[in-house]
Amino acid sequence: MNRRLVPTALAVVALFALAPEADALYLFHLRKDLDIAIREKPDDIIGKQVVFTDELVVLWPTPVPGRADALEGTQHVLFDTTYFHCAIPQNAVETYLGEVWADAQKGYGEAGKKLEEINDQLLARTLSEGEAQTQRKELYWELYRVWRNKPIVTVFGTVARADFWGPVKGKDNGVATEAVTIVTDKVERPRERWYETLDEN
Repeated sequence: MNRRLVPTALAVVALFALAPEADALYLFHLRKDLDIAIREKPDDIIGKQVVFTDELVVLWPTPVPGRADALEGTQHVLFDTTYFHCAIPQNAVETYLGEVWADAQKGYGEAGKKLEEINDQLLARTLSEGEAQTQRKELYWELYRVWRNKPIVTVFGTVARADFWGPVKGKDNGVATEAVTIVTDKVERPRERWYETLDEN
């Protein structure tokens, strides 16, 4: 072996050893490819750390009635993307995911105030029923637009059969849930190129 190459090789090894463990181990997937892998060969990918970019569909309220929200004693917030069920520790939500939720809540809050104003004007008879109905329809479209352009998120986490999405029958006998969850470490704002297409980057 060329001795001049040894320091370079050692430097590369040291670089990976010193890199944050979480950042060094995530394997990138296009969302459709990861979905196919989970559906067709789940045992090959369970336990793997992955990173993908997808549309955020909903961030569930805490707690979700009738659904587990803790893993190893840590409370989690559940959210869905177009393709995946995800769960992130509550103390990790103060990231881009938190910003997205705050923006959505602001939109809902403003629409809710406008709806109250319409109802008050209708009671005070400063609006006719027809005018109120027209304004309500416009408001419903406004509410729809809050999530119509679904926020895009980049998710870093581990593919797991965690017990967030429904009870596990036969758990006492070692039976694992069939539902797959991305147990999330962090959520980030995607790079600009993802806003052009999610499936060809």
